[in-house]
Amino acid sequence: MMLAASCRTKLDVQPSHLVPEQKMWTTKNDARSAVFSAYALLRSALADKNAWLVYGELRAGDFTSVSRGDLSAVTANQLTASFPALENWSNWRPFYAVIYQANLCLEKLETVHKNDFRYTEEEMKVDLAHVRFLRSLAYFYLVRIWGDVPLVTRAVSGEFVPLERAPQARVLDMAAADAQAAAQALPWKYDQQSPELRSQYWGQPSAFWQGVIAGKGSAYMLLAHIAAWRGDYLSTDKFARLVIDNRSKGGYALVNTTTLTGNGGVFTGQAEDIVFAMPFNKNYQESSASGHIEEWVLAEPFISKAQPDIFISNDSILRIFDEPNDERFKVTDGGAGVGNYFTGFGNPVPLFSKIRLLSVTGANPLRSYQSAIVVFRYEELLLLRAEALLYLGKTGESAQVLNSVRGQRGIGEYKGPLAGLANAILQERRRELLGEGWRWFDLVRFEKLEQYSRFSPADLANGAQFWPISKSQLSSASPIQQNKYWQQ
Repeated sequence: MMLAASCRTKLDVQPSHLVPEQKMWTTKNDARSAVFSAYALLRSALADKNAWLVYGELRAGDFTSVSRGDLSAVTANQLTASFPALENWSNWRPFYAVIYQANLCLEKLETVHKNDFRYTEEEMKVDLAHVRFLRSLAYFYLVRIWGDVPLVTRAVSGEFVPLERAPQARVLDMAAADAQAAAQALPWKYDQQSPELRSQYWGQPSAFWQGVIAGKGSAYMLLAHIAAWRGDYLSTDKFARLVIDNRSKGGYALVNTTTLTGNGGVFTGQAEDIVFAMPFNKNYQESSASGHIEEWVLAEPFISKAQPDIFISNDSILRIFDEPNDERFKVTDGGAGVGNYFTGFGNPVPLFSKIRLLSVTGANPLRSYQSAIVVFRYEELLLLRAEALLYLGKTGESAQVLNSVRGQRGIGEYKGPLAGLANAILQERRRELLGEGWRWFDLVRFEKLEQYSRFSPADLANGAQFWPISKSQLSSASPIQQNKYWQQ
């Protein structure tokens, strides 16, 4: 966040906002507040104006805007159009707020340990691992969204000089180092059975924390994704296997389609397949209007709204769900749509209803939702490993892993040629993860943007796959330069 303004600007976000610096970092509760502030800042960065969905899904071509100009600009990849929301989404400041808070914790948690004997070394090491995971994840988002980004490893206060952008490779090196350190220090579960943490974490039982804070599995899964983004599929397979082979320790399992699309299932953030999610639990007054795909894709009969803001056309639905017996969605011989992924198939504007966790029942005039932002889940990990095995030349094993997900959704084994396995994996990711913020990043990683977007090879060489940088970060005093493609 400190990099978004001129060299004489003060920080906008004070992580210890209401507590004077000299009185902070003295008690165990200060440590808890600081660590969970970093989690809150990440959730805010992803939820604000549905940023997680905009970055990961809307540019990929599956969704169409009904009438909103800002969303139409995103789906058309016209990211420099004059809309306030586009300026907001172009601003990397929220992710740097996470990084600043993580850096502050890395520098100050030791002070709490020295000042308060109740804050044990064991607890401190786990908390340090949490903020390393969050810093790594924030940088991973930054690199995938903007490419080269400033690398900030220290907390600053007051006045500062903004930094130049660092190469992606260098940023990912640090993100991988952070995630590796987190993986070593975090437990698989918060059940007081792991050697990393024998005490009860902040006075809550294991079930309270399952999936909603980082554990060893989420750190290894992040490492697998960082490696895949770099094309290091040997490391992707290694880290994915660490999670898969220890799934009983982490409590991970495939879920059936009913759990995937049910109101009490995956998108509560605490189903068996959840490795890491950002919850919005109404029982803790966390439900909200923003940060949820339901805000844009639902209408009558779910909420009192005539039309959704975005939808997937009938033709696109048929292209995506092109195999019979798919429990997520299929079309009967009579032309009727069956499955919870869509409501009103055949209408001019069908509803994408895979995720529909309203905070109240009935018409819900408040339009408040409680679906979690699911960052990592077990089915996605299996599909990532199938991808890694494919590119390592292990096509038989790749197909076997792919089939484990396909079988769970009722479509059986892949019967096509091995030469088509890459497309089969990409298509299964498209179906399984639809609406979860993966599609654009998948197209980048599989090098399929030319096929699914208007971008040419020259455009991609100039960085069209990345977002433009916010105008507020391009002041005359800043060394930050606009991404080359968006200078046009």
